Amino acid sequence: MTETPQETPPAPKKGFELRPVYLVGLLGLVIVLAFYGGIENLFKRWGEQQELSHGYFLPLIAGWMLWSRRDALEQSLGKPELLGLAGVVIAAVVLILSELTVTSLMIFQQLALLGLFSSLALTLGGWSLFWLTLLPVGYMLFMVPPPYWAITILSQQFQLWSSQLGVAMIEALGIPVLLTGNIIDLGDYKLQVAEACSGLRYLFPFLSLGFLAAYLYKAPLWQRAIVFLSTIPITIFMNSVRIAITGILVQQYGNEHAEGFIHLFEGWVVFLFCLAILFGVIVILGRISGRKKPGELLALPEIAPKKPAAEWNKSSFTLNAAISFAIIAAAGAYVHFGTSNILKVPARTDLAALPYEFTGWENTIEQVDAQTLDVLGADDFLITNMTSPEGERFNLYIAYLNMQRHGHSWHSPRQCIPGGGWQITDHHVVPITLDTGETFYYNRIIIENRGVRQLLYYWYDQRGRKIANEFVMKFLLIFDAVKIRRTDGAMIRIMTPIWQHETMEDADARLLGYMRDLQPKLPKYVPPADAEVTDEFDPDA
Repeated sequence: MTETPQETPPAPKKGFELRPVYLVGLLGLVIVLAFYGGIENLFKRWGEQQELSHGYFLPLIAGWMLWSRRDALEQSLGKPELLGLAGVVIAAVVLILSELTVTSLMIFQQLALLGLFSSLALTLGGWSLFWLTLLPVGYMLFMVPPPYWAITILSQQFQLWSSQLGVAMIEALGIPVLLTGNIIDLGDYKLQVAEACSGLRYLFPFLSLGFLAAYLYKAPLWQRAIVFLSTIPITIFMNSVRIAITGILVQQYGNEHAEGFIHLFEGWVVFLFCLAILFGVIVILGRISGRKKPGELLALPEIAPKKPAAEWNKSSFTLNAAISFAIIAAAGAYVHFGTSNILKVPARTDLAALPYEFTGWENTIEQVDAQTLDVLGADDFLITNMTSPEGERFNLYIAYLNMQRHGHSWHSPRQCIPGGGWQITDHHVVPITLDTGETFYYNRIIIENRGVRQLLYYWYDQRGRKIANEFVMKFLLIFDAVKIRRTDGAMIRIMTPIWQHETMEDADARLLGYMRDLQPKLPKYVPPADAEVTDEFDPDA
């Protein structure tokens, strides 16, 4: 009897399996959506500011660093760490807080994004993966734009150093020259060392290239540090050479050589010389170490894998990835849908009425064009020249914002002063005690231009607080956005000339007197913390 062969029963179908690569892809998508504002701001700043235009390439370079160590990364994959979730939570909190003051504090959101990348490496792949990805992620710090005011301060300092060194080079060639602030006086011609000529257009990209060169340089750590740090003096020196060459060309052939193609050409040539000098530093250090061939100096480093303390676990990976996804998605949803109407605006009087409270004073309100209005970015402002009955002269500038968010932010006076040849010759933060007993700090600045001096005070009046320091002002901004749901406030600047026949003490006494007269009048124009507020304010309306 022939037996009928039995058919093998079909294997049971497996349920849907979410592969790790899919989880990572979903995490990447939700991160882009949640941090969209910070990412968009990166591309905006890279496109608008020439000194930051190199930022487009830095994520690609960081990606290349990761790709070049892909084998080591795979072998370094270890047990996911729950501790990394703390970093994910911190990144989510910073995202929410930065959204409340999105323009002023966007840098914190961008730094939180980089911190999130490292936290996810720890959360999903353990300490071994964290340490191996730390340098490529850290390299992306060079793509984060500094705050506008930080660039301004750096630009001022680099303008000063480059101008002084450039003028010294011109004088060394026997050409008479006078430096006043950032104006180089060549007699028939005057050359202004503007922010565009400060050297930051070289410094920021050169720093990132210097770090990359140090990464590729096969040498001890101290030599790599020298390579990286040398980018700063190289930039200052070569930018001074550029200024000196421009000054000589202007003196010999006219102002047209300070603009246009010649000026642009000088910029590119100088940058190439910067790279050449940097390579020269590497060669000299290599010779000190006994390495003479270029191939022995720069090469892709061999990355050894980090042995994980425990093996990678898929269930832990899936759990940590799911928790991370939920945290980031929740923060992103709140940012995009929960903060649109969060801020309140206090009732107040327009600044146009303020000068008329000084009975008997003469005042001339300055008119500004549309372009200047756009730069000021204020919801209400006042620029007026005032003369007291005794003939004392003052300039008052107040810029008020309903909220510091979505394009609304102040320009610090230190950003605007260097224009037109004015130079800050003294800056201190000093206290004042009012008749009411209130004490606060303000910025005291002396500016000078061709022997003409002015004394200037400025401070930030923020929801009942008077603040001199920009850092403190920004942090208190976050606190008030959360606690009282307000980010309104004003920047106040007062100024008086320092006459040749008077002492500095005379000018201070005059400006302090005006400051004391002004303070009692301000609360109805710049509301304090307990001011009556209107309905919730929609910043996108």
